[in-house]
Amino acid sequence: MNNQGFLQHLSKINDWLPGWSGWLKPKQADTLDIPADLEVEQSGVCFIDGQDELDYLWYRLSEVEGGQEFAGFRVVRLLQLTFLPLEARSDPGLLQKMRTVLRGLYGSKVSFLYLAAGIFDNSQSPVGIVQCYGVSAFAPTLEEACAQSRHSLAALKGVMSGAYRQVRLQALTVRLAEWIFLSFHDMHHVLLTVGHTDPRENARGGSGGIVHNPLVEAGPAAQQYTLQQNEILFRGMSDLKEEFLFLVLTSPVSLGAITEMLAGLAENTSTWAAWQNGVRGVSFGVSLPALLSGLMAQSASQGFGESQGAAHSTGQAHTDSQAHTDGSAHTTGSADTSGWSHTESESISHSAGQSVSQGAAHTVGQAVTNGAASTESSGHVSSQGEGASHSDSFDWGLRGGIQPAGVGIGANAGWGSADGVSSMSSESDMSGHSETQSHAVTDSQADTVSQGVSVANMTATTHSEASGTFGSHTTSQADTTSQADTKGQADTSSAGESQMNSTSTAQAIGQAASTGLTVGIAPSISAHNSYQWQFDPAILVTQILRQQQGLLNLASKEGAYYTDVYAMARTKQGKQALMGLIPEAFHGTEDVITGVQTRDLTAGESEYIGKHAQAFTPSTRVETVPEVLSGYMDSTLLTMLQLAAYTAPGMFEQGSALTVQESTPDFAFRPDMHGDVVLGWQWSSETGQLTHTPLKLSFERHFHTAFCGDTGFGKSVAAERLAYETTRQWHFRSVVLDFGQGWRRALNWSGLEGRVDIRQLYAGAPRPLRWNILKVPRRSYPGRYRTLISELFANAGRMGPRQLGFLRRALTQVYINLGVLTSDPEVFNHPTWGHLQNSVEVEVVQEWREHNHAPGTISTGQPLIDLQPGELQALAVYRSQQADVRMWVERLKNFYAALPKGDQASRASLEGVLLRVEQFAEGQMAWQYGAGPESLPVEDLGLLGPKDDPWGLLIVEGGAEMDEYPKAALLALLSSVLYFDSVVRRRESLAGAKFPPMQIFFEEANKVLNGVSGAAADNNASAGNNEQVSEVFETFWRDGRKYQIFLHLLAQTVSAIPPGILSSCNNAFFFQTKHPHDRDLVMAHIGRSEKGVVNTEYKRYLARIPRQMAIAKLGYSEDVAELEPILVHPLMVPGSEPSDHEILEKLGAY
Repeated sequence: MNNQGFLQHLSKINDWLPGWSGWLKPKQADTLDIPADLEVEQSGVCFIDGQDELDYLWYRLSEVEGGQEFAGFRVVRLLQLTFLPLEARSDPGLLQKMRTVLRGLYGSKVSFLYLAAGIFDNSQSPVGIVQCYGVSAFAPTLEEACAQSRHSLAALKGVMSGAYRQVRLQALTVRLAEWIFLSFHDMHHVLLTVGHTDPRENARGGSGGIVHNPLVEAGPAAQQYTLQQNEILFRGMSDLKEEFLFLVLTSPVSLGAITEMLAGLAENTSTWAAWQNGVRGVSFGVSLPALLSGLMAQSASQGFGESQGAAHSTGQAHTDSQAHTDGSAHTTGSADTSGWSHTESESISHSAGQSVSQGAAHTVGQAVTNGAASTESSGHVSSQGEGASHSDSFDWGLRGGIQPAGVGIGANAGWGSADGVSSMSSESDMSGHSETQSHAVTDSQADTVSQGVSVANMTATTHSEASGTFGSHTTSQADTTSQADTKGQADTSSAGESQMNSTSTAQAIGQAASTGLTVGIAPSISAHNSYQWQFDPAILVTQILRQQQGLLNLASKEGAYYTDVYAMARTKQGKQALMGLIPEAFHGTEDVITGVQTRDLTAGESEYIGKHAQAFTPSTRVETVPEVLSGYMDSTLLTMLQLAAYTAPGMFEQGSALTVQESTPDFAFRPDMHGDVVLGWQWSSETGQLTHTPLKLSFERHFHTAFCGDTGFGKSVAAERLAYETTRQWHFRSVVLDFGQGWRRALNWSGLEGRVDIRQLYAGAPRPLRWNILKVPRRSYPGRYRTLISELFANAGRMGPRQLGFLRRALTQVYINLGVLTSDPEVFNHPTWGHLQNSVEVEVVQEWREHNHAPGTISTGQPLIDLQPGELQALAVYRSQQADVRMWVERLKNFYAALPKGDQASRASLEGVLLRVEQFAEGQMAWQYGAGPESLPVEDLGLLGPKDDPWGLLIVEGGAEMDEYPKAALLALLSSVLYFDSVVRRRESLAGAKFPPMQIFFEEANKVLNGVSGAAADNNASAGNNEQVSEVFETFWRDGRKYQIFLHLLAQTVSAIPPGILSSCNNAFFFQTKHPHDRDLVMAHIGRSEKGVVNTEYKRYLARIPRQMAIAKLGYSEDVAELEPILVHPLMVPGSEPSDHEILEKLGAY
């Protein structure tokens, strides 16, 4: 078609649809009006006092819209995105989650805004991309605007946390807030973005596979754009180092307004839809019908009726009756009842009250009441009625017709008449009489005086339990005799009379006539020609309008926002980059009316838009499209999903948001834990926040506990809390074997005043532990104690069997030479030590007899073979006071001197032994751990307070001044002495003695349990030697709880803990640990798979647990639901660390 033909065709279309081309291309004015609709009078920034955090931005402004002026304050609050889990990168529902966020904010009537900033200033440390979510509120006063914005911000945080698991939104720092506030004034290159975004509902990348691969998928849409959106914008500007601001302002549109728009659009759409196609045709025909019909009818009727009748009846009856009744009954009953009941109740009540009352009253009353009533009534009712009716009817009809087949005619007529008469009458009489008399006299008098003061404050805890059995036996008997005489008489008389007469007459007359005529002629001529046409411009407009109608229909269901999108750059180059990046990131063709476009503004428009952006206020310029919509020129009506494309969190790492870290795995959350020991706060894996829900421990669930993790992550904090709470709440005897000196803060813990003791192991300590390590404890047999010292000293130095043999033989000779092994045959037969030597030994034995109520007396020279085991034990304890560690070392040196020069293996082994133990025989340590009257019975340490209530906390400090071997040996020996002593005390408590439960905390448990390495270890030691020696401690952990002994270890290397000991720790706190073997053991302990591909997120999390966070497992319960691990923040026990001088002031010298 040539141009002339096209123009003629176009003119024909204009004839059909006038004005359509003007609608498709509306005429625009040469210059756009810039209204003076915003005046910012004052603005400022408010920070939180004492913190590096922005509180809010505020603006005092005046707005003009729709001819009305609004003056007041606008408050803007912003939160920056700081963390979004890595899983969001592979989440195709990222936009849908943001859609739910926007829907929630819409329901809360919140003015939502999104701000992205690119900060690449080299004068300070570059930040990168900062993504901010915020709210704005407008109110007449600043206080009202602050309150509204605070509530709106809470709604924003709530919906964001609900949609994005573990997301973190934090306040802006002072530096970022200052940069943003000043950049709105400094950036003069402004862009306006309008149009509908194309949401790309796909994974943003970062997962193991590609969700959509454009290289292998068919179709043009697969290669149209990448899967990311705002990330494209961020990456492009970051690469250019161009600073920018990207602001999205929203204004919620009410559903009523959306519905009104939808109705108007639907009406306009129907008009254009009607113009899309049609049919043209021609038709001709002739038809002449005629019909005639008639009908006439007449009818008449008449009737008369009369009736009359008479009847008479008379009746009389007389009745006499008499009866005599005798009755007798005998009843016997028996019942047996038994029952059992059990009642258990527990209640805790607290009441406090105070009341004061005072009153006086005097009342005198008298009442006399007389009453009489008499009632007479009578009545007569008479009624009579009569009716008559008459009706006549007449009908007539005629019908006729003309038809092509013949002629017809007909007629009919009818007549009728009817009469009716009715009558009725009734009559009744009634009479009544009643009489009432009453009399009452009442006297009353009362005097009342009251006064009371009551104060009550009571707390009661009641536990009651009752059970009982009851039974009853019942026998009953009853005899009943009855007699009755009855006599009666009745006379009855009746009479009746009736009369009836009836007469009936009827007459009827009827007549009918009908006439009809039908005539018809129907000649017909028909011609038809039609064709169908369609109008493509109308079809195109209809498609556009219906697409817009579909978006409005969706908006009418979930709401929509007027959205203003402003972009600002610091340079012209940055502005040019934004003009290309914004359409690249957000433009598309699916469900889009107008694609995303960036408008380059004039100088006046840039100033206008920039002014609104500075005040976070949308533009109010109105744009009218003829015959379709009226809206804002600088705003676009967007659905929730379209707006989500702008505002969804960008998975972009170069910025303040961390997006490459996994979310914290799921851990249990138990708000209903029982117990009075609070160990920490529980962490919620749903919100990613620490809560104030306490982690509680009850006595029933208390068990051996392991505190494992790398140094500096909070093991001691959690252990201190357990020691503090259990000692204070349950009155435990707690002993801390501190390898260093980090527990001395306990001296200043609240609630333990007078219940804390500190002893120190290192030489020259201000408060040393004066302990003769070779003295036999009161409740330990000397032979077992000899072996225990030898094994533990060998274990502390990781010595082999040969070295253990040297230690044991040397110590045996020391004890035999002093007569300590009182049950040994060699001592029995010894000419000196086989008898009681002097009166002191006699007194020791006699004291034991008196304490145990043993009969008989003894004297000097009494053979040991005649003594009881308890007496021999007391004597061994006394004789062992003379044993000295220097004797032990001297014996070892004698062994070394006696060894042949050629026995290099034995000489090397013994040299290793001497290298370790000879330091106990030197200097200050020889005095501190040797014989002497000032030596303390270490088995009594930690029993503080009155004798009838001994409990407390003992801290034994190793100190940094002491070598690791003597610390490991002494702490291991001390723990063993306390353990075996408590086992015997447990048996003694069954006889009535009172001893508190005991717990021991092992700091640096790896060194105490497994020993420390040395340069002269036995090369011939077997591989399993360490496990064999540590069997002593495994016995402690296996059997300790039976004797109410709880053992807690603190260790860095989990894999170095003997397996039997770790398995016996049902309770555990696991902190950050990075060694693969350690993490495998922790995974097995918390009930997660340590192998394969499942639960790997827990293993990775173990390597990145934050400081002061721990995975807690309280694994001793009969309810499997209580065995799940919980992520907690252990609570630190407040208290300052005392100096040596302060310790001496409070506790005194040793």
